[in-house]
Amino acid sequence: MTVEEVIRASVARCDRIVSGIGDVRPILAPILPATDDDLSRSPLLERIASIAMLKRYEQLQDMLGRLFRAYLSWEAEDARATTRRDQASQLEKMGIVDDADEWIDAIELWNRPVHEYPIAESEQVDRVNDTWAAMQRLTTTYAVPRTRIAARGLLP
Repeated sequence: MTVEEVIRASVARCDRIVSGIGDVRPILAPILPATDDDLSRSPLLERIASIAMLKRYEQLQDMLGRLFRAYLSWEAEDARATTRRDQASQLEKMGIVDDADEWIDAIELWNRPVHEYPIAESEQVDRVNDTWAAMQRLTTTYAVPRTRIAARGLLP
């Protein structure tokens, strides 16, 4: 795939993920952030929606990482050998992300559900609440490169 094809495919996937986030948001808005330390006491639909939200966050953050690497390459930046911290700093300089440290925080939040599963139910509640709080920032972050890419004529 060319860089342009990767960008188009990544944007299309991000659009579908953001739409999925929009599907669960009205289900979760009345109950999040959760104040109970045990999500298992929530109705089934809300429990399923909270798991879907965690998965959507994970997917969107991963796809944004791919999109950002492709975007940096498209802008003639070599992102292959750089760390995520270096990429975040470059994206901040380009005005894609407001704050490189916040982007790194989003990556670290993504790493938690991918690499470790909480034993205590209260840890899962914390993870759901943290993800809920970060979700709007992540979708807003996506809107910036999407708008730029569309303005430059790369999207149909």
